[in-house]
Amino acid sequence: MATPYRAESLADLRDEARDLLRGAIDVHAHWSPDPYAERKMDARELVHAASDAGMAGIVLKSHELPSQILAWALQPEVPQTRLYGAIALDHAVGGLNPDALDAALRIGTTVVWFPTFDSVWSHDHFGRWNARGEAMTVLDDAGALKPIVHDLLDLIAQYSATLCSGHLSPDETLALVRESRRRGIRSIVSHATPFGIPVEVQREAAGLGAFVEQAGTNSFRDGGEEAAAAMIADVRAVGAEHVILSTDLGQAPNPPAPSGFGSWMERFLDAGFTHEQVKRMVQTNPAEVLGK
Repeated sequence: MATPYRAESLADLRDEARDLLRGAIDVHAHWSPDPYAERKMDARELVHAASDAGMAGIVLKSHELPSQILAWALQPEVPQTRLYGAIALDHAVGGLNPDALDAALRIGTTVVWFPTFDSVWSHDHFGRWNARGEAMTVLDDAGALKPIVHDLLDLIAQYSATLCSGHLSPDETLALVRESRRRGIRSIVSHATPFGIPVEVQREAAGLGAFVEQAGTNSFRDGGEEAAAAMIADVRAVGAEHVILSTDLGQAPNPPAPSGFGSWMERFLDAGFTHEQVKRMVQTNPAEVLGK
């Protein structure tokens, strides 16, 4: 049996977690090939593991590579699990680049992350993965969204895609959420607590209709108990009806994303969240934000 909250396989999970995995959607999972990181599974292994778990869907996340073509190619192999293609607006695709986004959306991309490792906030607080190019912000010197961001939002709205805030600052995140609400764009505050989004900002974003993502990755690292406790506390403050649990897994030292997802659910069950609350955070809310 694996150590608590670290399931390496579906067999390591309790029955309730395996039941919740059936029909769950992970909005944030990594795969190889990856140009900068060693990953647990390649994309084919990941989607088959999700299908074996009975998951309803998984979003294929890369910081550098748009994944819709990969989702399209692998989808026939796992017909019961919806594969969602995504793009992150980092330097590898030209940053805040409407041309790259338009091309991705035209072939069915569902999820759009604003800058992640190439954002100013990520650079200043967490270090940079890719040091090329200047770190990006979505705000101008007056604190308003840059004109290019409005061009990007026009495209996201046109194609009914889902916006994720990426690794942006609290101020940037709220500016995007406010404009997303005005335009009717579905939005997610990405891995909120671990990336320094205060709970009051999470609550304001939730009040504007955004979902707040709490990804389990940090719970598998050193200090994982404290990281999990902080996220659980913020979920209580925001309310399960506004929260999405995801994994952000795929790192080589961590469990596979599907079984790790079950471990992440077990933490919330043991913290006193009901089966229905966890189901809402891993099934109902992800399906809603993805427009399904």
